[in-house]
Amino acid sequence: MGVLKKCWNWFWGQSVFNKVAIIGLFAAFVPFVLPTIVAWFRPTMIHVGVSFYTYERGVQAQGMNTLYFFERRNLVSDCSIRREEQSVSSGRAKAPAPQSWVLIKLLLENVSDRDMTSLRVGVRSPAINQTTQLLTAPRLVAAGNKEAPPDVKPLYVISIATVPAESSVVVTLKTPIDDYLRDFIYVKRRPVTIQVPYVSADQFRQYPPIVSRTNAVKMLNREGVLRTQDDGFAEDTLLVTMLSSDELDGKESKASYQVLPKAKACSEVEAGVW
Repeated sequence: MGVLKKCWNWFWGQSVFNKVAIIGLFAAFVPFVLPTIVAWFRPTMIHVGVSFYTYERGVQAQGMNTLYFFERRNLVSDCSIRREEQSVSSGRAKAPAPQSWVLIKLLLENVSDRDMTSLRVGVRSPAINQTTQLLTAPRLVAAGNKEAPPDVKPLYVISIATVPAESSVVVTLKTPIDDYLRDFIYVKRRPVTIQVPYVSADQFRQYPPIVSRTNAVKMLNREGVLRTQDDGFAEDTLLVTMLSSDELDGKESKASYQVLPKAKACSEVEAGVW
């Protein structure tokens, strides 16, 4: 109590300008420590981990050949995690149209000994917009939609029907990289951040969780373990169809797709680090 009294007396002894500055700094600091304070007084039933990726399906000219490739990279470190490519004679193959996306992967772990029902997770990020899609394993009953509470920035809310006791799920928010995101990430080099203002379920009231940074490679490995055999994503395979000799030459799309800046070649240890 003596320390608090001294701090209080010190605060009142400051000038008006200093008081305003101190209150402003305190108000800015509170959102960062609030989840930790809540965790001290309330048992945490769910752990939230997050990783950021980019996924690119691209086409590049190689002299008389065309290079088709897909690449998944850690958005934070810009390290390439997986890349597959195939070079063929120009006009002799066809593949899906080139495009790139930002992928936000959330690992939601139910650490309690009972099922969690009607789980809702609110998410904010510069990499979420009107084109964002929610991807999950087919057997997971989940939905996502943007909500705009009064006087608050819009939230993307993930709703999951059931997360069994002592189990985990991985959900993905997939957003196409448009001119705005390309400029945000690769020109201005601003960090893609995430906020999870709240989680709630039938078993507990709404509260702000602690969000942990999950190693990008470990997240993909964890997601692979949680999938069943029929849960694979088609984008994990390089889909290039070769044309037979009696077919007309395939013409590459005239749409001008700009390949993302080259990713760094990192060691396996470095690739997934924040």
